[in-house]
Amino acid sequence: MTPRASPNHQCYAITAPGVELLAAGELERLGIKHQGTEPGGVSFRATTAQLYAANLQLRTVNRLVVRLASFHASAFHELERQARRVPWAELIAPGAELLVRVTARKSRLYHQRAVAERVANAVMSTVAGVHLADRDDDDEEEPLEAAVVSTPTLLLVRLVRDECTISLDSSGILLHRRGYRLATAKAPLRETLAAAMILGAGWDERSPLLDPMCGSGTIPIEAAML
Repeated sequence: MTPRASPNHQCYAITAPGVELLAAGELERLGIKHQGTEPGGVSFRATTAQLYAANLQLRTVNRLVVRLASFHASAFHELERQARRVPWAELIAPGAELLVRVTARKSRLYHQRAVAERVANAVMSTVAGVHLADRDDDDEEEPLEAAVVSTPTLLLVRLVRDECTISLDSSGILLHRRGYRLATAKAPLRETLAAAMILGAGWDERSPLLDPMCGSGTIPIEAAML
């Protein structure tokens, strides 16, 4: 019997502005060819195994999402009809807590809450027991163990000039939360930015690394993990 090939997903790596090329280089080192960069992210295709590896090993990326659908929608009935065509039962577990985040720019559908409701209705009409989350934030003060358990399934809906893209988050909690920081200082440096600083500086991983702004040690810890 021939093993079934792993599905190939259209993916997007969300980064801080200015970090896109570093993230693209990280993808290439994982054997994942990127499709191009734009302000705030990198597009690429990946198998399920590659997507897992990217979530585990990328150091400069905030979140990895999978593109589920792209379509024109200038009216709510168009939006809901197209959203119902997504195979939600293959993507979201019964009883899941759902969070829908919407951005809209230069589109007829500009009311973010109304857009979120239509997309949520499309999911809930297909998958039993799905319910909306009662919060919409990435709580960095929440203990990591609690965040892992309670993080809802996140859908990102983007409308630009009446073109809608629906994406599914594959990361859960933001990827800068590595698990080693047990306490947060007043002005913490994000781990993803620290890793980007190291990669951008061209450190060869053999020379001594001097961090004159040591603080809580985020830069040398990220260097050690690299």
